[in-house]
Amino acid sequence: MTAEAQQPVESLFPISLHSLRLDTVLTFELYLKHASGKQVLYRAKDIPFTEEVRSSLIANGVAELYVPRSQRDDYFEYASHEIKAVVADPKMPVVEKAQAVYKVTTSIMEDLFVTPKSSERIRQAKTAIHHTVNFMLENQEATRSLMFLTHHDYYTYTHSVNVTIFSTALAQRVFETETETPDFRLLGEGFLLHDIGKSTIPASIINKPGKLTDAEWALMRTHPEAGRRILKETKTLNEIIEKIVLQHHERMDGKGYPFGLKGDEIEPAARVCAIADVFDAITTVRSYRDPLPTFEALKVMRNDMGNHFDWNYFDQFVVLFRKE
Repeated sequence: MTAEAQQPVESLFPISLHSLRLDTVLTFELYLKHASGKQVLYRAKDIPFTEEVRSSLIANGVAELYVPRSQRDDYFEYASHEIKAVVADPKMPVVEKAQAVYKVTTSIMEDLFVTPKSSERIRQAKTAIHHTVNFMLENQEATRSLMFLTHHDYYTYTHSVNVTIFSTALAQRVFETETETPDFRLLGEGFLLHDIGKSTIPASIINKPGKLTDAEWALMRTHPEAGRRILKETKTLNEIIEKIVLQHHERMDGKGYPFGLKGDEIEPAARVCAIADVFDAITTVRSYRDPLPTFEALKVMRNDMGNHFDWNYFDQFVVLFRKE
């Protein structure tokens, strides 16, 4: 292997083997991690990805490959569309589909929080979440698999995907009996992008181990309106996204932000998102505290958080975690 074929670790990002479709021509290079820790070129771009190649990787225990960050546009464009084929593949187990869907969507969101004003990346994130939502709507096992996969280390990008999964699962329950069934794909867009405004908040504030100062808290409370501004500037805003982004920190008792809305003044989808948002935040590892187990978190939300939530929706959320 030549020196030119090696890449430093920081210039590549990992992708799931399951996100690569058979007999598709890959427009990006693939690297493998060598035993030495270095990544080495495994496959050049513009070459078909075949069953023989996949079988060889699986036989050698390879679940992750690496793509140069300089080729991330090519990978994300490929992956956001190929999720559709992953979801439709009758031969692929549901758990593997869920792993591929989760990995691709979190990768896109990780990059989006670095480049939040990329309308192209927002478009790709929306495409990915459309297929994810369809996957969940069509297969109850898919919903359970995705809920099980939700990452337990807190990053804003994994949080965004986790909240989308929990919110979509809850929305299916609370909106299924409505006269007009909502467009769940549009709801998914709003859930996924609910925290995009946090890209304007310093990581030192988001991950601060301790109570925020008044000035830091004031800045944190600007992220809903910052999110709307980003989406408006990138021309990727629609009515339901706007309401979810702006209202997911409003409370039923009127003590939320940014507008102090209360009760039915709050968009139902934003009420759904608020429950998932808090649940994921307190069940993931943060720099300043350990995560709560599922049912301990639900108990804290019910007993210690006043009248933050729509309790009819919350009761349906609890049902999601009951074992069959």
